[in-house]
Amino acid sequence: MKNKRFRILRRLIFGSGIIVLLLGILWLTIPRCELYREDLTWSPVLRDRDGNVLHLGLAKDDRYRIRVPLDQVSPTMQRATLAYEDEHYFSHPGVNPLSMLRAVAGRFQSVSRGGGSTISMQYARLRFQLKTRTFSGKLQQILCAIQLEKYYTKKQILEAYFNTVPYGGNVEGVSAASLRWCDKEAHELELAESVALVMVPQRPAARQPRAGSEASPDTLAARNRLLEKLGHTDKMLAEYRWEKFPLPREMPHLARRMRGAGSESTIDRNLQIVVEKTVHDYLLRVEEKGVGNAAVMIVDAPTREVRAYVGSGGFFNDKIEGQIDGLRTKRSPGSLYKPFIFGLGIEQGLLHPNTLLADAPMRFHDYNPENNERDFLGPVKASEALYRSRNLPALALMRRLNGKGLYGYLTDSGLSFDHGAGHYGLALGLGAAPATAEEMAILYAALADDGQPRPLVFELEEKAVPSKNAAVLNDGTRWLVRHMLADPAQREPFTEPTISFKTGTSQGYRDAWAIGISGRSVIVVWIGNFNAASNPAFKGRTMAAPLMTELFHRTQLAEPLPATPKNVKQIQMCAVSGMIPSEHCNHRSVGWFLSGVSPIVPCDLHRLIWVDQRTGLRVAPRDGDPQVSAQVFEFWSPEFLELFRLAGLPRRAIPTSAEVISHSNEAPQILSPLGGHLYQIGNGSSGLICKAKAAAGVNRLFWFGNGVFLGSTDVSEAFVWNDAYGPSEIHVMDDRGMSARTQVQVER
Repeated sequence: MKNKRFRILRRLIFGSGIIVLLLGILWLTIPRCELYREDLTWSPVLRDRDGNVLHLGLAKDDRYRIRVPLDQVSPTMQRATLAYEDEHYFSHPGVNPLSMLRAVAGRFQSVSRGGGSTISMQYARLRFQLKTRTFSGKLQQILCAIQLEKYYTKKQILEAYFNTVPYGGNVEGVSAASLRWCDKEAHELELAESVALVMVPQRPAARQPRAGSEASPDTLAARNRLLEKLGHTDKMLAEYRWEKFPLPREMPHLARRMRGAGSESTIDRNLQIVVEKTVHDYLLRVEEKGVGNAAVMIVDAPTREVRAYVGSGGFFNDKIEGQIDGLRTKRSPGSLYKPFIFGLGIEQGLLHPNTLLADAPMRFHDYNPENNERDFLGPVKASEALYRSRNLPALALMRRLNGKGLYGYLTDSGLSFDHGAGHYGLALGLGAAPATAEEMAILYAALADDGQPRPLVFELEEKAVPSKNAAVLNDGTRWLVRHMLADPAQREPFTEPTISFKTGTSQGYRDAWAIGISGRSVIVVWIGNFNAASNPAFKGRTMAAPLMTELFHRTQLAEPLPATPKNVKQIQMCAVSGMIPSEHCNHRSVGWFLSGVSPIVPCDLHRLIWVDQRTGLRVAPRDGDPQVSAQVFEFWSPEFLELFRLAGLPRRAIPTSAEVISHSNEAPQILSPLGGHLYQIGNGSSGLICKAKAAAGVNRLFWFGNGVFLGSTDVSEAFVWNDAYGPSEIHVMDDRGMSARTQVQVER
């Protein structure tokens, strides 16, 4: 008997060893699996910079499913789930044998004693899409649960469960469920909400939350049992009623743009609400003028982060084609490129804010630009020309730029154009090359910050990387341009909030723009129609600028101008010429310039001459003659004298010389045609237009073509060479014998 027992024990030990060995081999051969299904997709979620959901979309399988880390599921929700579904989750290997036996025994006795599936088994069913009502299906579920437990931690599996478990309808995962049914984030769920949600996954179709409905008796009893298990006996918690909250649908344009982005956006939700309300109110006020659409962007310049984003006047408004994103649509920017023309001019030493420019009729071969107001101011300071957006001074300056010019600056800054520089010509300065509001924001953010054109940032984890070969305006230039763009009444002192802004109006009144800089903020405003319909109300200064100003006021983003850079200096200048005043300059003012770069020279406009009172003629200095007096006159060039005349502001004529008096040795400057260029003249057109700028005191210009005298003109007139053809040399001489030459090619 003793030997028999020994043999039986030995067989049991041997058999058990074999079983353990087989189980060990089986364990070692279990293949690794991915935690989530390969075809599982997530809902696109747009969050603000604080993590709040702004917009929730459908996953590819038309379900709301948001991936959320376990530590962002409220501890209350975790405790309730484990207490209801799997009390011993952290102590079993994926399968709880006692629970399985209890469930099987209950099945045979026709008594419900709870399910035998652990959370690992439930997730295995979801992960591998198993049918577990059969014995083979249940066995497969057990094996898959063990497979998951082998390769993933308990917390990883629990997190995956919370992300994919069904909560009724097309809502999966606790994060989407808490938004849909509780209007909260998963980490904000409280006890009553957690207990109510825990009940749903066991019977998602029957227990799907419905607004206002009371819990069924069996659900209410289950809630009470769970509350008791959690140590709460307040029956009011068990009577929690569902509400159906609208899913977040804010900022649809940006949500569509960032679809699939996983990190938080840079949007400031409070700022966004103010901007949307301001745009809505403004469009209602101007609706009677036929204005119904606008797009707005606010950028934090130092970080290039987009803080507010409004793509249209109404996403669901079909009348204005509201689903189009106006911030990404290329439109003519009108005059928005002008600040960079002046910035390049300042940096290249061509002017400073008080430099006098000519606002006068100009003709550049076959291009005859005009000011928007179709008038001319005559001589105008550069700061006034930029602030008042005068076309002709800007184009004359653009023509003088060195290097790559405006086109090169814009393309180096990251703007993309359909054609080369020659296609646009000087018209580029008036908006001939379309750009998006986003591209304009890049340019102006660089002007507001460090001069580096960098892409805008939409996600908090992003960094703004400078564009390759980016053109950079130095800090002094940027400060001077911002100073010039500010309202003259706001420019100084530097303690008050100041908005530096530029407006733009496209040709045909199809687009109205305004871009403002204040402190670290840039606000871009576009108003127009996506079908490019014209409207006389679409003027940048009168339509877009008021909205921009109101946005600065409501958002309280306006700040004073930044501190003056070290390379910007302020000196006393002649109030008329903008140059260093001489002893003869009676009117003086202070002005800013770029140290070591700006063309600051002594004023030669105001000169002291002697006039014979008997004849009224200019004479050489005479000491002791009481009839000869010293007087100060303004020696304007013939070009500026003509401008004053056209502007209705004739200047006091300089007395004629009675004697031979030395004149300036400045030679004429040929303005048209431009040397080295090809000119094509059509049949019926006027000939080659020749125009030159003469020095002060010159009265007559003499024109020669290929060595042949052609004729003479007054200094303010253009000469037309009708017979120009082929290689042509133009030679101009003034009445003092000073001359200049240039060569061009002419085709008929």
